Amino acid sequence: MNIANPTPLVKPAPSLTVREIEALREAISPARLTTYIRHAQGNVRRALRLYAWNVRAAQVLFAVLNANEIALRNAVSRALESQFGPDWPYAAGFLRTLPHPERDGFERSVRKLEKVRKVARVSTCDVVSAQTYYFWVAMLTSRFEQRVWHAEFARSFPCAPANVDRAVVHGRAEAVRLLRNRIAHHEPLLTIDVAGAYRRSVSMVRWISPAKAAWATAQWALTVDLLMRP
Repeated sequence: MNIANPTPLVKPAPSLTVREIEALREAISPARLTTYIRHAQGNVRRALRLYAWNVRAAQVLFAVLNANEIALRNAVSRALESQFGPDWPYAAGFLRTLPHPERDGFERSVRKLEKVRKVARVSTCDVVSAQTYYFWVAMLTSRFEQRVWHAEFARSFPCAPANVDRAVVHGRAEAVRLLRNRIAHHEPLLTIDVAGAYRRSVSMVRWISPAKAAWATAQWALTVDLLMRP
């Protein structure tokens, strides 16, 4: 895991006045700050520092989660292509593997793309880009063990340790999905092991591509100030 010393881009903000604190509290909203104030034991100044830390931590984590999503969806798509062909989104064999609710949602997303692109068939690349992280997590469930992962796991996750299998990757991906949702909804990360979440997300990328994992951690390092919560 890459941990770097923080490099401040701007000078530290001066101490806030009581009026500025009240203005920030209203701008952020008292309801949103409640959790931070509770963790700060009623100290509003410290609560604002926690809020700022939360934003910085979310930025770094979300960047790494983005790298995770791109790596995962490409790995799963390659596995589906190997089993069902390059046009796997339209392959009857693939569609039959999906349970009805997921199949209906998937086919609706494909039809929506066709309508937007004004074409009879969209490219596999377009379909891959349009799917949510939930879709890729669903592709890692036990339902697809025999049809996909028995043959494709080693090729899709070539650098996974010997004790990592499809079930382990699925569990890790589900944890990443929940964290992504938490960050996307601007929820507090105060009870989250930030270093652990960062490490687990990067490890998934490393199982697929060590080069991309190294690049991602170099671009979005977990700095010491993020590990030292206010």
